[in-house]
Amino acid sequence: MEIDLDLLAYLVGKGSRYIEGAVQGTTYLPRTVAGVGTYLLDNDGNVDLLTSKQQVTYDKFLKPLLFAVPCRGVAGDGVCPGTGLIEADFLLKSYRDDVLCCRSCRAAKAATATA
Repeated sequence: MEIDLDLLAYLVGKGSRYIEGAVQGTTYLPRTVAGVGTYLLDNDGNVDLLTSKQQVTYDKFLKPLLFAVPCRGVAGDGVCPGTGLIEADFLLKSYRDDVLCCRSCRAAKAATATA
């Protein structure tokens, strides 16, 4: 899986609240996770260069934010008429808009709003 470097840069920068949410309730610090993200950015997303500790941090916190992100559903209830996942090419927009829904759910929300 190739890392979307623009998405990773957003999460490490302006979208750091998502990293903070991911580590909440754990002993990990957001800056530790952001540091692994920055390291990946500096190395073109090459996860093979990560140390074993960095790999654990990546697998536990960054990877779930970058790949197979669940759609929250039309009403935020997790019920999704689509695949249940936000499309990879739509993920950055979803994070930026703070609406973690797939295209199907966004379309359903829009249709409901105009009806």
